[in-house]
Amino acid sequence: MDGWNPAHPPRPFFYGLEEGGFAHPTVIKRWPVIVTDCINTVLRHSTPKNTAQAGKVVAMLSALKYELDRLRPFTFAEPTAFISDQDPSTSTNTNDHETAAANWALYWKKAIADHFPTHSFLTASWLFAECLLYARIHAAFLSQSLWADFDVFLDDKKKGLRDLKDKIVRITESHEHLISTVSSDTPSETFRPHLRDLLLLSLWGNATDLSMFAGLSASEIEQMRSGASGQENIISNHIPEILNYISESGRFDPSSTTSDIPRRIDFILDNSGFELFSDLLLADYLHQTGRVQETVFHCKTIPWFVSDTMPSDFEWLLTALEDPSNFFTTSESLNPTPMKSLAARYRGYISSGAWKITSDPVWCTFWAHHHLKMEAPALFMDIKENSLLVIFKGDLNYRKLVYDCKWDVTTPFEKVLGSVGEWPAAVSLRTNKSDPIVGIPEGVEERLLAEGFSDWRWSGKLAVVEFHANV
Repeated sequence: MDGWNPAHPPRPFFYGLEEGGFAHPTVIKRWPVIVTDCINTVLRHSTPKNTAQAGKVVAMLSALKYELDRLRPFTFAEPTAFISDQDPSTSTNTNDHETAAANWALYWKKAIADHFPTHSFLTASWLFAECLLYARIHAAFLSQSLWADFDVFLDDKKKGLRDLKDKIVRITESHEHLISTVSSDTPSETFRPHLRDLLLLSLWGNATDLSMFAGLSASEIEQMRSGASGQENIISNHIPEILNYISESGRFDPSSTTSDIPRRIDFILDNSGFELFSDLLLADYLHQTGRVQETVFHCKTIPWFVSDTMPSDFEWLLTALEDPSNFFTTSESLNPTPMKSLAARYRGYISSGAWKITSDPVWCTFWAHHHLKMEAPALFMDIKENSLLVIFKGDLNYRKLVYDCKWDVTTPFEKVLGSVGEWPAAVSLRTNKSDPIVGIPEGVEERLLAEGFSDWRWSGKLAVVEFHANV
């Protein structure tokens, strides 16, 4: 890993000017739609009190949109309150949001200077450019005190959950029945099939990534959501190995009393809304069957990649489950009892400390996960020493796991993990929404292309479940 950095990854990086993959339409078509949606959301939430500042936010977003498809070197504007020769971390004359805005600008200006000083959104690495896109969006809001804490994507996150009401109702009723039948005494032959089903639900819950829906019609979104499920569309499938690790390795034995350290797993979360809902069902099952005693949920610190989970997204999801008739605003009869029961149990986990909801700034940087050991050493060591299994959710986490570069698709998953491979065990649950991919069996890519699936890497209809353990 010596010398690897965003501009010099282990293999060539993907970039927006390169046609033939998903980076090009992402930069040219999807990103402008996302920024336009942000502008429209600001205008929709504008009030007489905040309208002057709203205009400044819109101006910064409009400037960002203009730059996306032009070969202009990256910029990152300094906040107007920032004095260039003053260290913002020691300033006592600025408001909190001004200090945060100044620090944010300094961080990203240095990142640009260090890695892509002459590049644009079209020519820099796709991963760096996309992270910079959301950093610039955040900077626009952070620059104005009345908008500094505004989640510009929240309306869409909630709408995404409301649109799946019927599915949520059915799944909740089924899950509550399941939970009533299991315990720490549940035998492996009963435990494993339900764990498999919940892993699949968590995997395909990732198909609700709102950033992928930019520019799609309602029918296209529904087609994308419903086009994949089960195991037949998983082209690298390590689910049997995961089941064995959890049910047979002895590390998750409910009767074990050999350690004072709780049996812990970690979720590196992706999307809020339905995907978070499905992730919590998986965690709930592992707790109710006694396999896990502690779960740590790692969230983003700021609005990121449209629908990524922040700690605040837990709260509105639990509130929705506690009062589903109000949240889903439906005229149809809805039995609230299963959702209320689910929410009450989740509240209990949180209040007891069995579930910990945390966030770290490293998740909202441009760094691949190979650099976690250096960029977030305390976080890295905590996971290494205390977690039995880390579940990486979604496409962005996958891209960061594999350094978002052009590996041969048959390269083994464990060969690309870098320092993350030092952790006891890691799994990636990822529906394919971008070009980077590894761990594919020989001949699969050729077969998919021969069958006409030219978009197999990014359509969202195929998936990988990849696993590595230090056993």
